[in-house]
Amino acid sequence: MTTLRNVYLPLSGTAPDGTAVDVEFDEAITAIRPAATLNSQDGDGGAVIDGDGGEVIDGAGLYLVPGLIDTHVHLGTREGLVNAARAGLTTVVDLGTHPDELIDGFRAETGIPSILSAGSPASAPGSTQISAMGFPAESGVSDPEDAARYLDRRVEHGADLLKIIIEDPAVTDVPALDVPTLAALVSGAHDRGLLCVAHVVTPGAFDRGLAADVDILTHVPLEGMLSEATIVRMLAQGTVASPTLTMMRAMARALFPDRAVAALGNALECVRALHEAGVPIIVGTDANETAFAPVSHGASLHDEIELLQQAGLSPLEALHGATAGAAAALQRTDRGRVATGLRADLVLVDADPYEDPGVLRAPHAVWVAGERVAESAPGRRALAPA
Repeated sequence: MTTLRNVYLPLSGTAPDGTAVDVEFDEAITAIRPAATLNSQDGDGGAVIDGDGGEVIDGAGLYLVPGLIDTHVHLGTREGLVNAARAGLTTVVDLGTHPDELIDGFRAETGIPSILSAGSPASAPGSTQISAMGFPAESGVSDPEDAARYLDRRVEHGADLLKIIIEDPAVTDVPALDVPTLAALVSGAHDRGLLCVAHVVTPGAFDRGLAADVDILTHVPLEGMLSEATIVRMLAQGTVASPTLTMMRAMARALFPDRAVAALGNALECVRALHEAGVPIIVGTDANETAFAPVSHGASLHDEIELLQQAGLSPLEALHGATAGAAAALQRTDRGRVATGLRADLVLVDADPYEDPGVLRAPHAVWVAGERVAESAPGRRALAPA
């Protein structure tokens, strides 16, 4: 058992008058109480360690917030995951890593974020993912009847969700899944209890994803605006957007070096239109360790929050998309908030991040399911026992 004393919970409703609280947790949060009201007290009225010998830490007026969720990463090395934990990430969603054994190995380790994984994404036979990015040929889906084979394979290998590559044949000559096959993948995944996330980078790909009833569309176009009809349909269908603006910026620089600023501006305007219409937006980075368009694990999530604010989201809205909003979109009701009974995925910071999200870049401490995985960033004081 760990107890954090004298911490503030911004926006929690636990202490509406701004008073501090004590938070107790093991793997999950077991209690939230007004500060200094533990089971026993010393002669001066201060809290002491309970009889179970649990650790008591003085938060000294710091702010405790939910662990951050990156809804789009690609895993490579343990170092990347360690960096993510140090940056306050407690859950990462892998949307394309092969082989499955690599994910299994990471999941067996401690000191890193919790991992949700799609494994190898579904794509058309001969797709760029298969021909150039190292994904297995078996991840190619030839037609609607072939969808069940692919889905059963993903379930057999423990996939937490499904990733689909959607290309637009009108603007590219790479192999593309047709809409009936996309629909078969989505409906089959839903029948198996799997959420569906789709890679879409053009307006036409968005429309194909909506026709197939995909749950989350990840990325936004660098060229071409999303139509009002597309955005209205996203809102009507409850489709969630994960724009990955950090990756769109990296791709703009790699693909259009002479007009990268304009291309990113187009992506920002797409997000602005989605936000103004009320489409739910969650935070994902497409963090990866490739040579072509690398995006750093951990730090990039804070960049993403800044870019989302440039697109019109408030700090509250951006952070919601990296905490409770992300958890809801991923159908993970066990995380994303600081509340009794939820996972103890926690980040301790200097000030209220809903006023200044930048304080999340250097947390004092991070816990994943109650295990302290990172603490005392450079320049920060060490936490002291109470």
